[in-house]
Formats: sequence, C-alpha cells, structure tokens
Amino acid sequence: MTFQVFQVDALPELEPFGAERAMLEAAGGRLVMGECLTEDEAIARAGDAQVLWLGWKPDITRRVLEALPSVRLAIRWGVGYEQMDVEAATELGVAIANAPAYGTDDVAETAVALLLTVARATAYHDAQMHQGVWPSSGLGTVHRLRGRTLGLIGAGRIGTAVGRIAAGFGLRVIANDLVRTPAQLAEDGIEAVDMETLLADSDYLSLHVPYSAGTHHLVDAALLAKLKPGAILVNTARGKVVDTGALIDALGSGQLAGAGLDVFEEEPLRADSPLRSLPNVVLTPHIAGNSVEALADLRRDMCQSTIEFMTRGWTDVIVNPAVRGHLRS
Repeated sequence: MTFQVFQVDALPELEPFGAERAMLEAAGGRLVMGECLTEDEAIARAGDAQVLWLGWKPDITRRVLEALPSVRLAIRWGVGYEQMDVEAATELGVAIANAPAYGTDDVAETAVALLLTVARATAYHDAQMHQGVWPSSGLGTVHRLRGRTLGLIGAGRIGTAVGRIAAGFGLRVIANDLVRTPAQLAEDGIEAVDMETLLADSDYLSLHVPYSAGTHHLVDAALLAKLKPGAILVNTARGKVVDTGALIDALGSGQLAGAGLDVFEEEPLRADSPLRSLPNVVLTPHIAGNSVEALADLRRDMCQSTIEFMTRGWTDVIVNPAVRGHLRS
C-alpha cells in the first residue's frame, strides 16, 4: 500500500528529514512538508494525507480533523500531546499517538542537573564569576544532598529515572503517583506516600505529570503553602502544571528557596518575565529531552509507529485506544 504523511509545522532542527523519508519510502510512504502556522493553512495544504505529524503548532482541533477526512492518525513529535483534541479525534475515528519513550533518560538527567544547579547555587556563582566578581561562598544557604528528601509528583518512566539517579546521590526518594502501586514503586527504590506527606517531607520537589485539565495549575498557591519551607521546585513536565504567579510569590517570600524550570506557561518565555530576574531560578528553554541520541530515537519512533499503524492497523503508542473499534477507513 501507499500512504502520505504530512508534517504540519516547520521543524528546522530536523531538516532535511532524510532519515524519515528513507524509512517511510521503504514502507510505501511519502513525506510532505507543510510548514503551516495556522489551522487554515494545515487544512489547505494537507490534501489526502492519512497521517499528520505535529511538532508544536497549530493545534490539531476538531475543525482540522473534520476538514481532513483522509486523516486516520496524528502523532506528536514528543511525549506531551495537549496540542491535539483527543476527545474529538476519538469521536471522529482518528487515532492520536505520541513518542513516549524517546527522551526518558535525557529529561531525567536534565531534571537532576537543574536540581543540582539550584541546590548548589552553581548558576549564580558562575554568573558572578563571569561578571568579574569573586562572590561569597554562600555558607548557610547550600545544603548537602545526601540524607535529604526528593519528592516526585508522578513516577512513570521519567519520574522513576529521576529517582534512580537521585538515589545515587544519597537522597531519600518519595512519590505520589496515581497509577503505580506502592509495591511497584518500591521495586524501583521509591517510597509511596500521600500528597500531604510528600509536601511536608520534600526538600526538593520534581514534577513528572502530563498536562491535562486535571493537572492545570496543580502546583498552585495552596499546594506551595503546604510544601516544606525552603524547598526547591524542579519542573521538566509542562509549564501549565504550575501557576506562574503563585510560583513567583513563593520564590519572593522564601517559601521556595529556588526553582529549576525547563517549561513555562507561555513559550517562548517573555523577555520581561519576572522569572528571568530572580537569582534563585535556573531557566532552560524546553530542552530537557534533547540529545543526539534522543533525537535519533525520536526519528526512529515516529517512523516506526507510523509504518506499523499504516501496515498493520494499530500501534501501541496510541493514546486513545477507545478509537480502535471505529477507526476511519
């Protein structure tokens, strides 16, 4: 069979998509570049494509899927897929998929790197040195990690990987997870606790939950008020999981000693964001999952999932399995 894959938006970091083209063509597929900025452009340019690949924008909404009746599968280049209307897709017979495993180690490494950088005040001292200053050692503000507690909100693939690395630094690792059982967490050296205990005991809090209506502003003023005073927050999940205003207030009041952030409610982060001027905050531009190895894995996973779906009718990375009984033909 032959099939067409439409890359909705421009992703310069992946060009010229040589590996993808070769893999798809070997299976009878053809990659078409869209470089769309809006829903209207996606609708006008996608043609009879059976598969949509999306990096960031425009969103794959009900309107887009209704206007493109040939589309049977839409895949997001990454773990999160909030850009896609899963409910509408399921009703319309369209499978939605992601790439859940490609950057597990990379995000975990970045989360721990952010934790270390904030906890040891490394970024602050580095900036001072580059400005020609020999800064204070920071005695009284930096703590040894060994013997302290890392709390995980979410302990799936990435959270568990973070816990495994953190244990190597001598941290006690605790987690609140809605899916995995205490016995399953214990197998990975993680202690299951309720949310109240997690917040009260954590010296460091790392977020590893997907974004959804249920996790929007999960970390708000009320949650931060219950967190152990002087804790450090790390977010490599999704920006909208955290109420930015409440975070800034907690950093200013000292309720939080610092934060390491790779994701933000609004991306790119505004040049005038107060987060940019806080010395106890370390910022990276949504790059936690990036590495040479991760990118190669992502390219392979996108192609393999697409080919598997188009040749066999299904792939295990589909996030709306309820669609299986009424897929578009």
